[in-house]
Amino acid sequence: MAKLIEHLSQFLQSFGVAGLALLFLPVLIAALARNVALALATSLLSFTSLMLFIAPASATSGLAIVSGLGSFLVALESIVARGRMMAFNKEVADLSSRVNQLESAEQRRLALEVKRRNRRKQNFAKEVIAREEFGSD
Repeated sequence: MAKLIEHLSQFLQSFGVAGLALLFLPVLIAALARNVALALATSLLSFTSLMLFIAPASATSGLAIVSGLGSFLVALESIVARGRMMAFNKEVADLSSRVNQLESAEQRRLALEVKRRNRRKQNFAKEVIAREEFGSD
C-alpha cells in the first residue's frame, strides 16, 4: 500500500500543479455552480481520468464501473429535473388562474364604470331638460 501511495505521489508530481488543476478544476467549477448532480458527475469523470492515468491496465473494469455510476447519476438528475418541471408547471397554472381572476375582476369593474357613467349622463340630460322646461315657463 505504501508503494502504491508513493507511486501515486510521484505520478502526480510528474504532472505538477497544472495536471492537478486540470483534474480538480472542473469539480470546483461544478461545485460553485451549486448543482449536486453535476458536481458528482464531474467528480466521477475526474476520478476516472486520474485512475486511467495511474492504472491503465484496469481500464476495462474501471470504465464499466464508472459508466454504471454515470448512468445512475443521469437517472437521478432526470428525476430531479422532472420534479422541477412539475413544480414549474404547477406555478404556471397557479399564475394563469390568478391572471384569469384579475381579468374577470377588471372586466366587472369596467362594466360598472360604464354603467355609472351612463347613469350620470342620463341624470345630467334629465336635469338639462328639467331646467329648460322650468326656464321656459
